[in-house]
Amino acid sequence: MSWDPGPDSLDFELNPYGHSLVFSSRYYQLLGKRKDLPIYACKEQFMTAIEKSQVVLVEGKVGSGKTTQVPQWCVEFVHGHRYQSGIVGCAEPADLVTCAVAQRVTDEMDLVFGEEVGYCTALEDFSTQETILRFVNDSVLLREIAVDPLLERYGVIILDEVQRRTVATDLTMALLGDILSQRSDMRVVVVTTSIQAGNFQSYIGACEVVKVPGAGDSTTEIQHTQDVVHDGKCVEEAVKRVTDIHANDGDNGDILVFLADEKEVQEACRRLRDVDDLPAPLQIIPVFPSLSHNQLHGLYDVPDEEQEPTGQGLEEHPGNEDTPEEVVENDGNETEDSAHDGDEEDDDTISGERPRKVIVATDIADSCLVVDTVGFVVDSGRVRQEVFNARVRATQDLVSLISRLSADQRADLASLRPGKPGKCFRLYPEDFTEDLAAFPNPEIHRVNLTPWILLLKRLGVEDLLKFDFPDPPATEFLSGAMNQLKHLDAVDETGCLTDLGAIMSEFPVDPQLARTIIASCEYGCCEDILTIAALLTVPPVFLRPPEAAQAADDVRRRKFARAGSDHLALINVYHAFRQNYQDELWCSSNYLNFDALRMTDDIRQYFGAILERLELGPCEDSEPKTEEERVKNIKRALAEGYFMQVAHDLDGTGNYFIVKETQVVQLHPTTCLDSNPGWVLYHEFVLSERNYITTLTEIEPQWLFDIAPKYFDPTNLPQGEARRRFHSILVKSELAVPGKPAREWAGPGVAQPAAPRNFHSQAGRGPVQHGQMRERKEEDDDDSKLCVVS
Repeated sequence: MSWDPGPDSLDFELNPYGHSLVFSSRYYQLLGKRKDLPIYACKEQFMTAIEKSQVVLVEGKVGSGKTTQVPQWCVEFVHGHRYQSGIVGCAEPADLVTCAVAQRVTDEMDLVFGEEVGYCTALEDFSTQETILRFVNDSVLLREIAVDPLLERYGVIILDEVQRRTVATDLTMALLGDILSQRSDMRVVVVTTSIQAGNFQSYIGACEVVKVPGAGDSTTEIQHTQDVVHDGKCVEEAVKRVTDIHANDGDNGDILVFLADEKEVQEACRRLRDVDDLPAPLQIIPVFPSLSHNQLHGLYDVPDEEQEPTGQGLEEHPGNEDTPEEVVENDGNETEDSAHDGDEEDDDTISGERPRKVIVATDIADSCLVVDTVGFVVDSGRVRQEVFNARVRATQDLVSLISRLSADQRADLASLRPGKPGKCFRLYPEDFTEDLAAFPNPEIHRVNLTPWILLLKRLGVEDLLKFDFPDPPATEFLSGAMNQLKHLDAVDETGCLTDLGAIMSEFPVDPQLARTIIASCEYGCCEDILTIAALLTVPPVFLRPPEAAQAADDVRRRKFARAGSDHLALINVYHAFRQNYQDELWCSSNYLNFDALRMTDDIRQYFGAILERLELGPCEDSEPKTEEERVKNIKRALAEGYFMQVAHDLDGTGNYFIVKETQVVQLHPTTCLDSNPGWVLYHEFVLSERNYITTLTEIEPQWLFDIAPKYFDPTNLPQGEARRRFHSILVKSELAVPGKPAREWAGPGVAQPAAPRNFHSQAGRGPVQHGQMRERKEEDDDDSKLCVVS
């Protein structure tokens, strides 16, 4: 059956998707700009393709309009079928883009933001039962499959910006193949850049392909430096290039600067604000993933005639007046409309109507956030990525060269202004381009896969080696993740999910942190652990600007330190923030991240809601009666999750030895600990010029035998200092089994406390059925009652 457009619904006076309101004047203004987008010429081809095939691959360059137009066409498709198969879901690879694109599309469709068009991220669901187009973070969509294995809510799923190769997008793509085989009425639309379309088509198999024309006739002039600009000089060189463009180039286009990470972005913005003798003012706009979409308001211009529209439908759009006309595209797609929103701006716009913008961004702006007023790109050619070392379970922040795909996309962003050429200044020699990798390294090859493997187990994946990964990860990554899950009792010896593992998988955090949250119910410290968990989830709350590093350290230790624990210091920060009325100036004077702290309450409530839904909470008589007992319980709950991340002091000089990993490390200089405890647990092991462990808490080594006797059986430890120390502790403690030589002790026979016993591997209860709640069962008289997901 081919698509018959019939009378174009876009020409109707009434909005077919709203509450029978007449389209506003702004709608028609935006419609005119939408029709100028390169992708708009492909509408009929797309509508025919989605009728014919279950899978449609859309490929096009940055700025072609893929991200904003394809979802609207999919709504037209499901609307034409009376939503019999479901609504439209569009998965984006970043929260920042998810929210921004949803708001932009709402504006273009002349609907109500949060009603007919909404969005959902891990911590916020801004949609209703009436929503017909739902933008979601890709990890959120993956978790929805765990609850609704056939995604019966949706008739069309769009995977946007798949070339960014996030773990969630890759896994979702793999799972959708099985879903489609069971749902003939479902459609999947895969959106990517032209250069990688062939790779995805080979993986997807039979599908309809829609090729979008280029984003415009403009071309970008590319200039390279003669010499390599080293890491320490990139910010300085980028700032010099910006000031030179602003002073000497007659073109008034805005300037987009790409740097490696948030730290460099902030430093460059600070330096630009301090520049004297500028010929005209600059508007400095930082862009990085941890920003909220509300903080991007300065990124896009709204022409005066569109700021106060008089159309009847606009009164229904709270906040839409501020929605950028230019456009944000998505975490990989161009801002579709942005590429053409500035058509009517004259050359005197910068000097006459507003200052020139300098947008200083990380790689999130490669293809996700597109501004059509940009005429110049300054590209450092670098990106900072976190790389996981599976062998020693450590992370390493590496600044590496971008791919050729990213380099080309960055250059293209300078030439989206209709009829105007752009310039891209690359801070690396031309011959470096030949050495760049063709495509970005898939995220699945460089991150800790433990939380993702736990989710796959919940989804019923039995054999990971046979799972249809788009790019299979190294076996070492898979085996390391499975071993960690076994030690946490999330899976049993056969690799099947346990009841504890099912509960842990409900939390969108690292399994170790999930185990800690669950254990806090037994130790009567839920509120404190929820605070810690929330603060470990947001960006770092302690700021340490290079020009005031010592002052920041002094404030942290003087005002927030708690003896023996960085985790307890986080609790102090949270309460101080609330006691000071969540004041931004107070945060600034105390070197604290206001935006991160502001998110904490929402995250605490989110985690708390999961506990409530699972009917988990403090047990009777578990509340600590003294402050000393409270602190001890917090530490023990942390040890329940992080017992595999323990180190002991070697020589009293700050050198620590990680148990089982045979790595010598040091406590990170930012720790609030004022001494060198004998034993600590840590949140992260960071590989750098010096190997550091961060976010530390002093513990008692005897606790480790209670929590994981098998793991810490001295006979299972490698020969060395750690084994000798555990053997010594065992001999001196009451844990030694009577009548059995301590050197032969191997764990069995040691009584475990009530806290962990109820959560340990319970394979005998049968397989877990996703999304269902098992009836509460009483185990032993002293066990707590748990509503277990099964």
